[in-house]
Amino acid sequence: MSLLRYPLLVSDIDGTLLNNDKEISRHNMESISRFCRMGGLFTLATGRSYMEAKRYIEQLEPRLPVILCNGAVLYEPASESVIPVHTMPRELMLSLLHELERKLPSSVDLFAYGLNTVYATRMGPLAEAGVDQIDFHVEMLGSFEQIPDILCIKVIAVASGEDMKLLLDWSKTADFPVDFIPSSDNYFEILPAGASKGNALSALLKKIGLTPDKAAAIGDHCNDLSMLSLAGLGAAVANAHPAVLQQAKVIVPSNNEDGVAHLIHNHLMFPVPQAKTP
Repeated sequence: MSLLRYPLLVSDIDGTLLNNDKEISRHNMESISRFCRMGGLFTLATGRSYMEAKRYIEQLEPRLPVILCNGAVLYEPASESVIPVHTMPRELMLSLLHELERKLPSSVDLFAYGLNTVYATRMGPLAEAGVDQIDFHVEMLGSFEQIPDILCIKVIAVASGEDMKLLLDWSKTADFPVDFIPSSDNYFEILPAGASKGNALSALLKKIGLTPDKAAAIGDHCNDLSMLSLAGLGAAVANAHPAVLQQAKVIVPSNNEDGVAHLIHNHLMFPVPQAKTP
């Protein structure tokens, strides 16, 4: 009999698997390794692009496809290939960027994601801090019109406080064939229609021959809701967004308290029978 209640675990990265120092704790690493040694399957689902997630992919060495850009892109470890699943036409991306530039104050920073390159026209302190933490290159342009003819993946707006409220209000009436999702308190993502962690998880389950009730997923923000609702066990770290805490079937300790390890040991494994004493 399997020792695993849920043979598949899918984890968000930021705010979930990583602590506030952007590191995977030793306890989380060891627990994931043990889960896999017991026959479990593990992978990541993140809003990050491959270049932003590469460090953690190399650290964890998942055997399953990694869900990137909130389901718009997959990374296949077996072939070491980055595969676009959902893209948007360049004209649509430019229309979105121009609309955002007109409607929002200059304190909101915009990033246009291609498959291998991120483009921006300016970066304020909030965006610069995020880029420094992730350590990846942004190509600065004089205008978004200079974006080459590439596969367009998504747009990210970086904002805080009242600027984020303006952005959320704008998205409620914006008439574009895209999906809007906050991925953190300061990051708002505009994705190709149909791109979500939940849809990507559904495709992954079909590929590996598992039903959703055999999967566990853990996250912390609104972009995780779709996969948490699909998985047989949807878990939230204690530091999660209120909407995620409300939907989760299980709440585990925070990202700074090894929440992923707690989930593995307390909810994914069947208790080991104790030997009877004579």
